[in-house]
Amino acid sequence: MAFSLSTLSLKSSSSSFTGLQLPRQRVSMPVTTPSSLLIEAAHKKGAGSTKNGRDSVSKRRGVKVYGDQPVKAGGIIVRQVGNTWHAGNGVGQGKDYTLYALDSGVVKFEKIKGRKCISVYPAPPAAEPAPGSRKALRREKYTPRAVLREQEEAELATASP
Repeated sequence: MAFSLSTLSLKSSSSSFTGLQLPRQRVSMPVTTPSSLLIEAAHKKGAGSTKNGRDSVSKRRGVKVYGDQPVKAGGIIVRQVGNTWHAGNGVGQGKDYTLYALDSGVVKFEKIKGRKCISVYPAPPAAEPAPGSRKALRREKYTPRAVLREQEEAELATASP
């Protein structure tokens, strides 16, 4: 019993394949959901979100008065975290490691026993202007207001009994 492929058709009624359905095999494929493909970074949900608007206020630390500058007694020289700078001569230290001047004077940054220290030394006396200088001549010609005011107050005190 020989038959040729040319006479065999899937749609013909004489075919042995008519109405024959083969069972489908199920192949399991991993299901990928859109959420598993997403890679999230920081949770910034967009501009104007109420969760994004916080920041801490700066502490304003650092050197307030630099070397060779004048400082008044009680003036803050350095605000710091920990002892980056140590208190030297004429300088006190607060509980938050703030260094402040105990006396008025000039700030000096120096090393004492290998430690970085800040000291305050008395300011040198202010130099008087030279006798022939423009400033001295001006003071001779025009008396300062403070001196005039003191003279007027002294006259009023002596005039009224």
